[in-house]
Amino acid sequence: MKSNKNITWLLIGIIVLIGLTSCNPEKQLAIDFASKTNQKSILIISPDFLFKKSLKTYILDSIEHNRKDNEDSLLIVHSKYLNELNDSLFLANYVLGYAKSLTNFGFRVFNQNQAEQFLRIDSNTYQVNIAQIELEETLYTFRDEMNVYDQYFYHDHNLNAIYVNSWFEYSNTNEVATKQQVYFTTDLITDIPDGSFDYDIFSGKLRYSYNIDSLEVGSLYSFAYRIGSEYAKYTFDLLLNDELNKKIPPSERSDYYWRYNPMQNQFFPADDDRFIPLSD
Repeated sequence: MKSNKNITWLLIGIIVLIGLTSCNPEKQLAIDFASKTNQKSILIISPDFLFKKSLKTYILDSIEHNRKDNEDSLLIVHSKYLNELNDSLFLANYVLGYAKSLTNFGFRVFNQNQAEQFLRIDSNTYQVNIAQIELEETLYTFRDEMNVYDQYFYHDHNLNAIYVNSWFEYSNTNEVATKQQVYFTTDLITDIPDGSFDYDIFSGKLRYSYNIDSLEVGSLYSFAYRIGSEYAKYTFDLLLNDELNKKIPPSERSDYYWRYNPMQNQFFPADDDRFIPLSD
């Protein structure tokens, strides 16, 4: 019996070793790519304005309007957040978070005002066009739930929410011009519920109490910076995986879309934390 266990652990060890070995070329290339980011330059082209849309159409039932009115404009005027938002400040924070995080990765980052300087660089250059940013104001249903003695209890919160949808275009300016691939990503910020269930085992009654930390317009500016910084990580991953696809034969390339954190030397699949390529 002991011999069988030893054989089992030996087989597991071999399988793990094979897995690590198969990933080795990709990780080594990732380390090499990260070590040379200071030789790579990125030009960021940012949008001039935000697209904004309120999905709280129920508001129309409580305001006077006629069919000739532009309902989209009315919804923005009567929105809780979009009408108060400073578009320029939101964009500035978004791009600042994006550019600063790329710089932290080691890239040399240029903005539109430095385009002439950027164009004088003859190798290892990329252009990133943040083609569009759209904010959608809506309600988001969050369910707080628990099981007590095989009984299921829940409370639904309708939270104020803002989706930030972003479209990016990338190109390697040293390669022959091809149609740019468009990538999409989205993030959500909401009110923050803080609830708790209190079950009385003697009476069998359940009480639910909660507080809501309401979303404020000011929170959107720090949120813009945070997601801009996060999308810089997505950008690093995108350029890294493009490098892996070019340098590793398809027969040797794993099916993973990798994320590499050069600060902590972590190499792992990116899963859902990545840009979504859009087809035509």
